[in-house]
Parts: sequence; structure tokens; C-alpha cells
Amino acid sequence: MATPVKHTPIQLKSVAVDDSYQGPELTMNLGAIDQQVAQFRRALPQVKAHFAVKANPLPELLRHLKQLGVGFEIASQGELELMQVLQVPPEHIIFSNPIKTPASIKAAVEYGINWFAFDCQEELDKLFTLAPNAQYELRLSTSGVGAVWPLTTKFGMDVNAAKHLINYAAHQNMPVAGLTFHVGSQCTRVQSWIEAIDECKIVLAHMLKSGLPLKLLNLGGGFPCAIAENGPSLTTLMQPLHEVLASLPSEVKLVAEPGRFLIAAAGTLSCQIVSTTTRQQKNWAFLDCGYYNGLMELKEDFGYELKSRRDGKLIPWTIAGPTCDSLDMFDQPFLLPANSAAGDILDIPNMGAYANTCATNFNGFLVPKVTIVKDGANA
Repeated sequence: MATPVKHTPIQLKSVAVDDSYQGPELTMNLGAIDQQVAQFRRALPQVKAHFAVKANPLPELLRHLKQLGVGFEIASQGELELMQVLQVPPEHIIFSNPIKTPASIKAAVEYGINWFAFDCQEELDKLFTLAPNAQYELRLSTSGVGAVWPLTTKFGMDVNAAKHLINYAAHQNMPVAGLTFHVGSQCTRVQSWIEAIDECKIVLAHMLKSGLPLKLLNLGGGFPCAIAENGPSLTTLMQPLHEVLASLPSEVKLVAEPGRFLIAAAGTLSCQIVSTTTRQQKNWAFLDCGYYNGLMELKEDFGYELKSRRDGKLIPWTIAGPTCDSLDMFDQPFLLPANSAAGDILDIPNMGAYANTCATNFNGFLVPKVTIVKDGANA
């Protein structure tokens, strides 16, 4: 008779189950928006802020910003419709996308919007055909130096190209009356703004020679919010810019398009570890929120931190999202407790910009639920 084989009992890894957890959630604190708006006004009191709607188009946030006296920068007919629903006065809106459909231009003109950006002759001709009584701002290119996310290839003209287009506009009596630029997202180098304004001054001189007065200078976006704890104060960073702005003609209106700066600090995204493993001597944590459904921003080196509600020694982890797409992971490691496990809740501060805006239900996964609060209380 054969000897029975004895099997060693397998020790199954326990998995924490939190029945109260209902999926990824983005909590937006309106009080933090108040603080950021106040900080922007302290840093650049001579500049009118127009919130870049693309950063987070939640109607509750837009309504709150409107109440604070902030203007808006739109990029599409869809964003224009948000402005119409909220009854934002057209004089508080600028249409800064250099590429616009004819339908969006017509709708903006009908609503009474007066300022439109462009960066090529075809767009200038389109504006003059569809919005001949409006005013146009020419977008210059920038170096992108000092920005985490440079915007140097898709938009903007160099100075020489701008001069040629100014000649064309003056010859056709086109109402080019503004200049704009964008130094790139999360730019911590104030010299980038100074250099861009110096180039604007060269174009301004050419405009005046051509009979086109400058009425508007748009400093664009890129103002850095302090995602990392050691981030610079905007007031300190912008101090050298005051003298440069003071050198401009007094009749020039100054505006800017802060997006992330005004609302990122207001948002905390909470998500959950679904599974953990070790591969090639690296710790992996798979979350229920990833690149496609809320964490697109983590792809860039903005300095986001994942804060676990579990205590433990922090070590590097490779983070991945829940979908079956291999793009749904992040190259840079994040610090989490060494004993992290499935079921752990992670909180990610400073996620108020672009998290919900760019999230999709790809692969059938939930986008973050949004909760609006005012300093801890439901708004």
C-alpha cells in the first residue's frame, strides 16, 4: 500500500477589506482656492487672472471663481457653453486657443467675446472673416526653459515670423492689438517670463511702427503651484517681474491664464491598492486609479506624493493602474510603506487640476467621484 503524501498547508496572504470604501474620490476644497487666488493677487497685483477652464471645468468650481472676481480663458465651444450657463460676462472671457473651428468663433462672437488668440496667417484670416470687429492677440513661442512640461513645439511664432505677420495684418487693417505667450507648465524660472516679455517688446516696437497699438499683454499660464513641500512661493518668484511689467506702456492691460496654480492645491485624490507583487526585485502596487482614470498627471515629474494611511518604513514602489494596458503605469518610483498591502487607502494631495478633467472610463473602470467641500464641510 502506497504511503499517503502529506501536503504542507499553504499560508494564504490576508487581504484587508474596507466595506466603506466606494472607489476613487477627488475631494475639492473651495477654501484652498480662495487662498490661491489671494496669493496670485499678492504676487502680481497689476495682472488680471483668467482661469484656464481646461484645468478643471467643474461648474461648482467655475461658479466659485466667478464669485471671487476671476476671469476665464476658454479653448473651445464646449467651454464657452459652460460660461453661458454660468452667465459669465463676455468681457471677462478670452479665447486663447490659437486653433479654433469656425463654429466656435461664431458662437463666441454672438456671445460678445472680444479677445481671440492666433499664431499663424490662416487663423488670422479666419478671425478677420468671422470676427472682424473683435481684437486679436498674437502668440509668440518660448524656450520652455525652467518648465516641467515645456510647450515649445505645438504653438507660437518666433519674433521674425511675428514681424512678417504684423506687416500683413497692418496692410489688411486687421485688429491685432495683443501679444501672448506660455512659458510652459510648472515653470519655476522667472527669467523665462522676463525673456518672453523682452521678445514681446521687440514685436511691440514693430507693431507701433506699423500703426498697430498694443492694448493687451497676456502672460499665459505656467505659474507653479507648490506640489512638493519645498516649492517656491509665487510672491517671491515673481518679484523680479514687477520692474519689467512697470516698463511697459501704462495703457497696456495685463492679464494671465493661471490654471493649475489656482486649483491644484484644492484637490486630494483618494484611491486604493488592489494588489501588490514583486518583479525583478522591484515592489509593485496596482491601484484602482491609474493613468486613464485620474492619475495622468503622475506621468510627468511634477513631484506628486502618495500618502498611505498605513504606517511603516517608506521604500520605493512601482505604481500601476487597473487597466489591461501596459501604458497604465508610472516610470518613476513612489515612496510607500514597505508593508503596503491590498486594501490600503492612498491620498494624493494637489490633484485639483486635470485629474477628473482627463479621466476616462477606459476598460470599464470608474473615474473618481468628486466631492466639493469648504474647509472640511460639505459645500
